[in-house]
Amino acid sequence: MQFLSAGEHLFGPYVWTRYDILVMPPSFPYGGMENPCLTFVTPTLLVGDRSLVDVIMHEISHSWFGNLVTNASWSEFWLNEGLTMYAQRRICTEILGLSFTCLEAATGKALLMKDIDHFGEGHNFTKLRVDLDPEDDPDDTYCEIPYEKGYCFVSYLRSLVKSDEEFDGFLKAYVQKYQYQSVVSGDFLNTFLQHFPHLKGTETKEGFEFDRWLNTPGTPVFFPDLSPGEALMKPAEKLAEHWADSAHG
Repeated sequence: MQFLSAGEHLFGPYVWTRYDILVMPPSFPYGGMENPCLTFVTPTLLVGDRSLVDVIMHEISHSWFGNLVTNASWSEFWLNEGLTMYAQRRICTEILGLSFTCLEAATGKALLMKDIDHFGEGHNFTKLRVDLDPEDDPDDTYCEIPYEKGYCFVSYLRSLVKSDEEFDGFLKAYVQKYQYQSVVSGDFLNTFLQHFPHLKGTETKEGFEFDRWLNTPGTPVFFPDLSPGEALMKPAEKLAEHWADSAHG
């Protein structure tokens, strides 16, 4: 309930009346799957210490980004997942604090770079807006790119405005404008520029062009500042190094 209340505060009313969580059999192949009113989750989330609650934050965030406003095609999948990652981390910051959010985002960044390395910097599947040929199976494109590269793009847009609260207001207006509709990248980005008319021209800023964000493969040109999480990251990194040394020794 706390996550849902935070989401409503940030992004507008929860329109789906009720919210339930259904724990699926062990064969369920995903961490979670959003549906209006109901989230499916893997039983592996039930670890006893609430350490995987970010998955529930993520699926709740889809109540606005994915279920209420939906990408019009698989090429625009980042609109679902990039915005949901941003929303998840805003909810996380409100409830658990910025340090924990940055720790979780650093894990996401590592997974993003692993996928870019897997596909290769120039691969079509490392674009935000993927060019799908008729012979492409959309399931083959499923990776961290739309999630974490999308999060980087949304975070870049956030960096252009004065505060989290101003950007929250834009996201709330975007959801209100396009609720119960399917959208493409242009709808989202045009709404951003309409909401912040003083930022007109940023869409063509050299090196950060919106077209480059959408259509150029490889590593994002911007990463959000995750330094507030260093106090939590450093002990985790030392523990990982200890485990790695133990495994080799």
